[in-house]
Amino acid sequence: MKRIVLSFIAILALSMGSFAQLWVTENSGLAESRGITDMFSVNANVVWAAAYDGVTPTNACHDFTMTTNGGTLWTAGTITGATGLSIANIVAIDGNTAWAITYYPSGTGTLHGVYKTTNGGTTWAKQTTAAFTSSSFPDCVYFWDANVGWCFGDPVGGDFEIYTTTDGGTTWTKVPGGQIPNPQTGEFGVVGYFSVVGNTVWFGTNLGRVYKSIDKGYNWTVSAVPGWSAIYIQPFFRDSLIGFVMDKSAGTTVGNLAKTTDGGTTWVPITPTGEHFSNDMAYVPGTASTWVTTGADATNNLAGVNYSFDDCTTFSDMGETLGVQFLAETWVNDSIGWAGGFVTTGVGGMNKFNNVLALQANFMSSDTSILVLDSAHFQNLSQGRFTSYLWTFQNGTPPSSTLKTPPPVYWLVGGSWDVTLRVTGALGTNTLIKHGYIHVGGLGINEHSKSSITVYPNPVKDLLNIKASANMLEVQVINIIGQVILNQKVNNTIISLNSSELKPGIYNLKVKMEDGYIYKKIVVN
Repeated sequence: MKRIVLSFIAILALSMGSFAQLWVTENSGLAESRGITDMFSVNANVVWAAAYDGVTPTNACHDFTMTTNGGTLWTAGTITGATGLSIANIVAIDGNTAWAITYYPSGTGTLHGVYKTTNGGTTWAKQTTAAFTSSSFPDCVYFWDANVGWCFGDPVGGDFEIYTTTDGGTTWTKVPGGQIPNPQTGEFGVVGYFSVVGNTVWFGTNLGRVYKSIDKGYNWTVSAVPGWSAIYIQPFFRDSLIGFVMDKSAGTTVGNLAKTTDGGTTWVPITPTGEHFSNDMAYVPGTASTWVTTGADATNNLAGVNYSFDDCTTFSDMGETLGVQFLAETWVNDSIGWAGGFVTTGVGGMNKFNNVLALQANFMSSDTSILVLDSAHFQNLSQGRFTSYLWTFQNGTPPSSTLKTPPPVYWLVGGSWDVTLRVTGALGTNTLIKHGYIHVGGLGINEHSKSSITVYPNPVKDLLNIKASANMLEVQVINIIGQVILNQKVNNTIISLNSSELKPGIYNLKVKMEDGYIYKKIVVN
């Protein structure tokens, strides 16, 4: 059945000066007062969106818009052959191929169902084997790749109408009713109210229940949210276990949340700290637990964008968006995302998160090729307004740091190791991973010096003698966790070190020469 959508109101124009600091307004190409009802991002460049009539939301509207260059240019169009229909949701695999499922916002007919384009939306063809009849009501469609897809509609003949395909929708096969739990009296789905993670699909109903399939729509189970037996609910999941449902019924409880930690088997209503909005909600891919909610109810001061870093325990306001109507949203990662708006005076209708002004993690090191026990120094080149940093050094010592500029990092094991920097600010988080960034050579191989040294006796007890073929400048004794135990400046080819106070064990000797370093392993008895 149809979902509840909000209308365009004049308050949209408020706060646009500060609003532009966080979000860039993009021209959607849609007609005046069109709003965005559904969005799907394929990647950072390709995004598709479905529209609705923001003045009279119950009017039919089969308009869409899409971009293939990250939002610089949006191209709008209509689903050919879908006269009198509205779009429930849209899904795509690239800038050419997309599917949309359509429904009649009022009345009945036989044109509704799944439509597909293979030329970027220039033309669309109805896929007739998803046989939604005049008594049907299509709700959702999703594709995992160019071939495998799923769609569903409200109950017909005592069972939810669910179809699957393995050939891109040329042939849709109806799922037998025996594989779907029976609906309750008066129960139906809602257009666009579903979530997909991996092979698992969830959809919500008007009676506070969540249907779930772990095999791309072939077999189903159902669970109920306690106390929500007469509520329209929309599911949102970040992985196979952690998810939420939101109360989308009209009334004072709209926006209430319930949480699951077992994939939807059980649900517990929660009350987050801080205000969240109810127009749309999305998990931000690649983050540990970041969620964003959008609001378009400016009449009741429930318009703007709020976010949570802790799986909806606490929400904070993107204050510069307060009072601005935000609609459907989609995120690629924690620095690239879009939220729909309304077209006003012929412009706008789309908003892109301004990651350049918000947060952008970046770093460098001039020490990307070192030896075991040699150190790498890092320079933080991040841009934005930050409140915290988290560095992670794969197999490094220390393994992590929360300082803006971390201390020198040693490696005890040769190899090519990742370095990660995650920055956090009031507007979100951004993470940069440089894979295999630091190359660490093997201990004892003179990668940095053409000179040679002789160490004796080894193992040693009281006095360690070092003889070099060239002048030594500095000698360090380093323990197995990377701590410098002894450091001595030298200007000679021969030196003796007092090792009597060293604890028995294995140490690394680092000798600085005029043309580099030499490393040796020593044993203290």
